[in-house]
Amino acid sequence: MKALALDFGARTLDWTELDPPEFYASRDVLYRVHEVGVCGTDRALASFQLGAPPDGETRLVLGHEALGQVIETGSGVKALNRGDWVVPTVRRACRPPCSSCARGRRDLCISGKYTERGILRLHGYFTERAVDAEEDLVRVPLKLVDFGVLIEPLSVAEKAIVRALAVHEGEPRTALVLGLGPIGMLAAMALKVRGYAVRVHSLEPADHPRAAILRLQDIPYEPVSTGSADIVIEAAGSTEAALQALQQMPPLGVMVVLGAPDGAGPVPFLRMIVNNQTIVGSVNADGDAFRSAVEDLARFDRRALALLITRTRFSDLKRSLTGTPMVAPKVVHVL
Repeated sequence: MKALALDFGARTLDWTELDPPEFYASRDVLYRVHEVGVCGTDRALASFQLGAPPDGETRLVLGHEALGQVIETGSGVKALNRGDWVVPTVRRACRPPCSSCARGRRDLCISGKYTERGILRLHGYFTERAVDAEEDLVRVPLKLVDFGVLIEPLSVAEKAIVRALAVHEGEPRTALVLGLGPIGMLAAMALKVRGYAVRVHSLEPADHPRAAILRLQDIPYEPVSTGSADIVIEAAGSTEAALQALQQMPPLGVMVVLGAPDGAGPVPFLRMIVNNQTIVGSVNADGDAFRSAVEDLARFDRRALALLITRTRFSDLKRSLTGTPMVAPKVVHVL
């Protein structure tokens, strides 16, 4: 099979050939990969800022946001059939499992020995076929197949919202999302359908095409921040934006950080203590978050979803990973 892989020894990104995947257990599912999305993590991998190949290998096949159609199922598969559409989860449990992985919350792995498809020690989905255990696949309803590739990034936003609401001690009504990337935009859409007064802040100009997608859904966009909110979702990858919003958070405010790197700046600890404020870190997503993503995707404005995605050829993958980022929020490669 043709695949796009990083070679960590030669420090190169290039096409390679893989043997077709095989069944190893009765719960395995073989599926054809139809679409794979590209995100900031993929671009960071392509520049060797993170990631690692499988043990004993030098290459890592990239790709973790995938949509596929089932070709064959093992004898023990119960809920999936040939022809079903599926989205794979990304993280796999550590071995032997820590307490979190043992209870099915591999997204909360405490050993740090987890693996992730297309990111960390497991090959990903920039290839033609894949095999996953049934438990690692989420069924996509036929009516949502056109947007199914968005389920994985949306699941990250879903988990962040759940964590914020679990921590908040009051009755939050307002929300602020930092960042105009795919996860930021999807987080704003998920908050909107829940009834929150949500707005998005980022550095792109007010007439940016992505801002127009928000306005289509009556979600305000502000290139200059006008304050914080009860719930803040940081999806900008910006320490400065996170610290600025933290300074302005109201009493009981909760900020969930998804992408901000290490940085330096004033942290208002005393103000946070007096006002019962909370900062939460979040990464990856659990099964419930993936299921919530499927449910919310069905509630989103389909016009907006269509504008989120730009589809291009599988052969254009290297350009998407190493070239100038495209204006479209989500670049999707069709195999």
